[in-house]
Amino acid sequence: MYKILNILAFFACIVWLLIDQSPEPVVVLIMTVAGFFRDDIHGLIGKNIFTLTPKTKLIRDFDSSKYSFINNEFVNPRIIEDLIGWLSDSGNQVVAVNITDSNKSNRYFGEITVMDSKDSYPLVTSSYEERTFSYQYLGTSFSGVHLLQTWSNGGGSGVFCDVVMVTLSMDAIFEQNANIGEKISRFIVKLIGTVPLGDRYQGILSYKFGMLTIPACEGMATARTKKSRMLVI
Repeated sequence: MYKILNILAFFACIVWLLIDQSPEPVVVLIMTVAGFFRDDIHGLIGKNIFTLTPKTKLIRDFDSSKYSFINNEFVNPRIIEDLIGWLSDSGNQVVAVNITDSNKSNRYFGEITVMDSKDSYPLVTSSYEERTFSYQYLGTSFSGVHLLQTWSNGGGSGVFCDVVMVTLSMDAIFEQNANIGEKISRFIVKLIGTVPLGDRYQGILSYKFGMLTIPACEGMATARTKKSRMLVI
């Protein structure tokens, strides 16, 4: 309805401009155009208008996606580790990462190995120095949230486990090269939330029909002493 009214206002301004060639209809005409694209245009950069819309659709499956959690090209596990952050910090420092420029970057350097599983998705691990970080895909919610189980080891005996929830989407960035501005697409992973499982959690998680089931830890005395369920839609 909003855009329909803007279109009607646009044609009304055209008629007004034909009747009265004054600055007023020109200003109103520009305002109606800006109103029509208010959700799509960030602004005027140089001589070009770049439609860098923040309202991008979420990527729910990997059929047409370059990056994936279940097959090549795998999202670098260290990117997911960066989203989780350090145990010594509180809050969230990194909330989104550009996978396009980061997946094979020096920042996330490490040897990546993939262990296939007959009963579940592959286990993807990045090893660097004395550290390892792994993730295994659990599934996608109805709204487009991807769930991963993760394991982080800093070289000691502790293996800290989490359920990580992220979204995947495409957006764009403005770049100026050799006096030429251009719009560059990028593949973004964004942190939605984490569910701590504790140190050396042992249990088989499942995600079906929007329900995440977390069994009590098997064989170790951890904080997960009871089975729990969480609705993630």
